[in-house]
Amino acid sequence: MNWPERETLLAAWRSFRSAVFDLDRLRQLFTYNILLKLLSVAIAFSLWLFVNFGERDTEESFKAALELRNMPAHLMITSPRVDFIDLRLSGPRTLLGRIDRSRLSIPLDLGGVRPGPAVFRVGAEALNLPRGVKILRITPAQVTLELERVAHKSVPVQLRFVGKLPADMQIGETKVSPETVQVTGPASDVEDVHAAYTEALDVSSVSPGTIERELPLDVTGDYLSFSATRVAAQVRIEEVSVTRDLRRVEVTVRDDEGRYEVVPDHVRVIVRGPKHVVSNLELEHGAVYIDLQNDQEPRSGFVKPSIELPTGVELVSVEPEKVHLIVRKGKRRGAGRR
Repeated sequence: MNWPERETLLAAWRSFRSAVFDLDRLRQLFTYNILLKLLSVAIAFSLWLFVNFGERDTEESFKAALELRNMPAHLMITSPRVDFIDLRLSGPRTLLGRIDRSRLSIPLDLGGVRPGPAVFRVGAEALNLPRGVKILRITPAQVTLELERVAHKSVPVQLRFVGKLPADMQIGETKVSPETVQVTGPASDVEDVHAAYTEALDVSSVSPGTIERELPLDVTGDYLSFSATRVAAQVRIEEVSVTRDLRRVEVTVRDDEGRYEVVPDHVRVIVRGPKHVVSNLELEHGAVYIDLQNDQEPRSGFVKPSIELPTGVELVSVEPEKVHLIVRKGKRRGAGRR
């Protein structure tokens, strides 16, 4: 190396040393645009984390809805239903995050099944999973369903009552609409159903009159259903009816003027009606009578007496049913008038 070259090399070294070891220039180099430099470092670090940890395999649990397809119309499932399948998946966290949990489902084809138990393997072939995601575990791996033939039958609707009726009250006429409903369900359960019962109607504080209610039907079986869920009910509440035997009630003749004689002149009357009315009932004179006001000429014969009863009281029987009406001799219409 000749002298000029050596001088050039020394000059370059002095310039490099002054630039590198100049503390003011080094400080300016690190503090100039410090926020922008820190932001760049943070972005670079985030990208490094995303690449290194986002692509690392992890495990997560998922639930897939079990969809029953092609169920025969004449069959129904009578065993506890399995609605969801538990899945354990493995794969990169970014890929697992792309799975739509709300749309994850596994179809189960029931076409061609027969009554009785049926075992199905739960396969994950139909799951639309991202490439790179693995299935570690499926629970349960198989599903057992009990299937039974569907039956239908019409049964009458019957009212149910709860509570003790007030004293001297009774249930009279009852009506329901509709009067019959169709029960549908497993054949073995439908066989045992003989009536559809309503929800109980409380009669502990009722008063005389008509009760109108819309009552739901009480379904007892888990797999049974009725063609109607509610019925219109009408219940008549009446006072307790009692029967009373009134003996030796006098028979009178209206517009008699002494012309007639009645044999027998007393009858036995049996009536029925509300307890508070019938218990204190006494037939007054003239309540049992024969009306001759429209008769023009006296005549004898057997006639049926008329009876006046209070409202709500009905006649059960009269003994004898007819009495003998006899014309007294020597008596004529107007003979007693002056």
